[in-house]
Amino acid sequence: MAGSWTTYLGAAHGVLSAAKLTDLSLMEMAGMTGMAFHLYMHKHCDAAAVTVYDWVGRHQSALDRIGVLSETYHYEPGSRTYEPAKKRAAFNIKNAIDQGTGVVAWAIDTGEFGIIYGYDDEDGVFLVDGVDRFNRPLGSDPMLYENIGMKFPPAPFVHYQIPLASVAFNREQTYIDSLTFYVHEMKKGYHMSPDFQSGFLAYDIWVHSLKNDTYNPFGLRYCTIVYAEAKCFAAEYMQYLAADWGGLKGMHDVAGNFKQVAVIYRSMMDALEQSWDGGGDLGKKVTTDQAKQLIPYLQQAKELEYEAVKQLEENKEIK
Repeated sequence: MAGSWTTYLGAAHGVLSAAKLTDLSLMEMAGMTGMAFHLYMHKHCDAAAVTVYDWVGRHQSALDRIGVLSETYHYEPGSRTYEPAKKRAAFNIKNAIDQGTGVVAWAIDTGEFGIIYGYDDEDGVFLVDGVDRFNRPLGSDPMLYENIGMKFPPAPFVHYQIPLASVAFNREQTYIDSLTFYVHEMKKGYHMSPDFQSGFLAYDIWVHSLKNDTYNPFGLRYCTIVYAEAKCFAAEYMQYLAADWGGLKGMHDVAGNFKQVAVIYRSMMDALEQSWDGGGDLGKKVTTDQAKQLIPYLQQAKELEYEAVKQLEENKEIK
């Protein structure tokens, strides 16, 4: 599993690379799939904000954009087929592993995505790789077959994705599609539920929460580090497109804006006195002064991204 705070991205990159279904770097995959452009926020900065999106549609289209055929399964408690789906998952996942491909799955170690790469029928367990590889000396513990999706009780979703094959794809069209996705997500007027917002509106409710001291400290720290890393990936991706592709006018200006945004998010991490490694700082309190320091940074970042969107929209290819 590649190291990324966007754990779906890290898990997918690890699975695809091991199966030789992609040779993209983590940065390229973050940009081309659109995962680097996620910016979703809860009105009180709840940590769940980063995972509040359409998993099935987004994960399927993310891999499709880089030429990977996959099957995505998703079942939630309350559906009549939830329990049978859990049992069927063991069959599907073991079959994929027998074919030489790992599986991206939810709740490998707590509420994060990870990888299922092996199994042991004698013990009835999957061999898994999740965020515990970064937090524990021995990494992730094996997971019982029946515990698929159950390692995070607040969201016991049976969600897994099986990559099947890779095909040639038009990289230029993927670049355009990824930038179009970015523009749409930034301008979105409604996101999933009234408590969550996307893009520019996410910036607005983030700032509102900080101004009114209604933020969740853990969630604020978690969202900040996830998005700080994502903005760094996005800045690298935009620079890569500007230098090596240049298929749209204004790309150097867009890349310049994103470089400044990445610097701002690093400054936000500094303001929170937060390390980039591990989750040791996530449980620390956030002082009122630290929260207030973030406000002008977020306002500056929003303005820079607003300019980037305007520049991209000057191209007829961005629809």
